Amino acid sequence: MKKLVLVLALALGTSINAQTKGVEDPDKGFDIDLFQKTLTSEMLSQFPGMIEDTTNNFAARATSQEEAGYPICYGSKKGGMVNLKENEIDQAKRLVSEYKTYLFNSPYFGETTIKKYYVDFSAVATEQYGGLIRYGFIVDNNITREGIMEESNKISEYIENN
Repeated sequence: MKKLVLVLALALGTSINAQTKGVEDPDKGFDIDLFQKTLTSEMLSQFPGMIEDTTNNFAARATSQEEAGYPICYGSKKGGMVNLKENEIDQAKRLVSEYKTYLFNSPYFGETTIKKYYVDFSAVATEQYGGLIRYGFIVDNNITREGIMEESNKISEYIENN
């Protein structure tokens, strides 16, 4: 029984160690801070005119729309698991490029809409249990339910007065 526990502990330790080793510096492992900084700088580069809005990070980190609290911006969310064996910088650049392609080719967004109406973004890297890392992206046009209701009330008032 003791041998079984020892073998399982050794196998688990080896598995976790193998998952957290990075290409950039195998002794150091995957650098989540470098990955996060590169995600942000790539979003700024590939989406000129947008600014980082960390108030939407909660939604970018969420694993479901329900967990995020059903924010309007969740419709633009894209995320997944990070490949811990791939170079942090190369992977961040590739993932942002794929996200941009996804948005520009989407029938719900499109290049013109993104460039004209979307003003900020969130890009996050989140550590999970067992050394795993997830990423998430969101772009936002700053339309809120309150803003829609306010504009709707203005239109109603205008119609009533004219």
